[in-house]
Amino acid sequence: MKTVTVFLTHSPKDSIRVGTLVQTNEKKIFFEYDSKFISKNINLSPFKLDFRLGLQECHEPFLGNIHGIFNDSLPDGWGLMLIDRFLKKNGFDLREISHIDRLSFLGDRTIGALTYKPAIDLDDKKNTSIDLFKLSKNSIEILQGSEKEILPMLFKAGGSPGGARPKILVGVYGNTLISGESDLPDHYEPWIIKFRYETDFKDAGKIEYVYSKMAEMAGLIVPEHRLFEDNKNHYYFGTKRFDRNHNERIHFHSFGNLIHANFRIPSVDYELLLKICLKLTHDVQAVNMCYRLMIFNILSCNRDDHIKNVGFLMDKTGSWSFAPAYDLMFSLGMGGEHSMTIMGEGKNPSLHACDQLATLFQISNQEKTKIISDVKRAINQFDKLAERSNISKKDIKHIKTYHKKVANEGGF
Repeated sequence: MKTVTVFLTHSPKDSIRVGTLVQTNEKKIFFEYDSKFISKNINLSPFKLDFRLGLQECHEPFLGNIHGIFNDSLPDGWGLMLIDRFLKKNGFDLREISHIDRLSFLGDRTIGALTYKPAIDLDDKKNTSIDLFKLSKNSIEILQGSEKEILPMLFKAGGSPGGARPKILVGVYGNTLISGESDLPDHYEPWIIKFRYETDFKDAGKIEYVYSKMAEMAGLIVPEHRLFEDNKNHYYFGTKRFDRNHNERIHFHSFGNLIHANFRIPSVDYELLLKICLKLTHDVQAVNMCYRLMIFNILSCNRDDHIKNVGFLMDKTGSWSFAPAYDLMFSLGMGGEHSMTIMGEGKNPSLHACDQLATLFQISNQEKTKIISDVKRAINQFDKLAERSNISKKDIKHIKTYHKKVANEGGF
């Protein structure tokens, strides 16, 4: 039997025991809330994890049979690959490794405010300087199957971020970068820096930077962001972490894991996102922001708008808010469709469908018209923003063609 204790950790001095995860010899996983945590009346996952005493089992194979709230602590493709390769390199049999082991291995190196004990510590916990070019180069080598001596360093820097693309967690102070994501020295702030696949746009980092700028101009709340340059004049997109306030942690729950839906299978509509947002936040402005994000994703041709690319934050009192927009990028999507449909339509979402959704959630014609106008105005700045960022003319033309296409075909 394997066990790991779950804590809600806002800071090293503010950590509350939430409950215990147990894996039986039959490899079934159960969770039980701690009675003292129940008395605090802070529901960390209101839809799929009952807020009560007693053992609870999750029967969702795509989540590894652990509840979505704990699955959010685990990385997706890139981070998970780093963890498993690191464990294999250190003599672990991957056939015997479970999500309980991975959570224990992550310990406090997790997204959000949930941490896990006992933790398997890394040998080196020092904050060390970052060589972006070396890490970027090694990330490609690891994706291709190579395991270099840099692997422990790359795992330390990038072991917990979600998402499939290579990325690292760093502390940033001006132009100085150090590894790590907790217990950062004074003045350093926690950021995520992303690398690119070989199949990505050559200027992928610059394009994501421009998309964040457009989103900001469109009225979306986005984290602070910038481009980082290495010593070879390559640029990488970086974004300040919204689940951190310096060394303070904030509870985060992705939309997909909140409702126990598989983000790899497009099966959710924006209508459900708005419903959940309203029920969770009780905030009409948060619902309007969800709607604004949907319009931005349509008109900017960001069709990788899957259910783990949106989420919610919870403060210390248990109040929820819609998380800032993240992972905004030009994408044609699987089969040319949005991951989340708009009133059932994924390939060619129309203004009519958006109008129906606005009516359903009592978004006024005035508010809806303003949102669409704000987004269109921002998208029309793509050329100028891209040119200033020295994105290739070929890529600018390619992306702009799709901006016009989706707007014209959708009747916007």
